[in-house]
Amino acid sequence: MLPQISNIEVLDNYRIKLKFNDGITKVVDFQRFIGNDPLTKPLADKEYFKKVKLYDRGRGIYWENGYDFCPDYLHELETS
Repeated sequence: MLPQISNIEVLDNYRIKLKFNDGITKVVDFQRFIGNDPLTKPLADKEYFKKVKLYDRGRGIYWENGYDFCPDYLHELETS
């Protein structure tokens, strides 16, 4: 079964709680993905970061500027 994201919840300090269709829940710290480049720099603005959206049918998460993550990557990502 391919992982799909069924729910997202934005937490504090650039973290997002992700619930997957297989029952796994992860809290991912996205601060490590924020840089100075034009695609990731807007995410440093906490209000902009909170505007993350879930693609239809749980195919990933994205922001309005086109920065996105696929569910496969997030599902396999090591969290601390």
